[in-house]
Amino acid sequence: MKFNLKIALVCFLPYVPLIVLYFLVHLYISNKVIALLVGVGIFSILYNLVHYQYAKPFFKRHPELDPHNLELTTMANIVVGLGFVALVGLTLTGMYWDNPAVILLSFGLYYSVVNGFKSYRGTTK
Repeated sequence: MKFNLKIALVCFLPYVPLIVLYFLVHLYISNKVIALLVGVGIFSILYNLVHYQYAKPFFKRHPELDPHNLELTTMANIVVGLGFVALVGLTLTGMYWDNPAVILLSFGLYYSVVNGFKSYRGTTK
């Protein structure tokens, strides 16, 4: 049951600018859904530029931090199951799904925790 904080941070970092972009766009667009779509569109363009310029060379030098080179462990499977139960429970009770920033933050934290419990399996060909 080893948690790799570096991998969790690498997986969570893209969610920070996405949430910031949502808040910046939401200042000008009052509709939450439209603001989220515009924020995700701007983020997608910027993410592709940054990914091909910086992330691909970084992951070639450090394949142990690449999320594609990780495999599920027993603890990661337990976290996935608990997260699914929590997601269904929150959806059925209707709690906090009115704010897209909270949704993005919760999915980002969930994704990073699951990947933090994964183990390095070696590079994929």
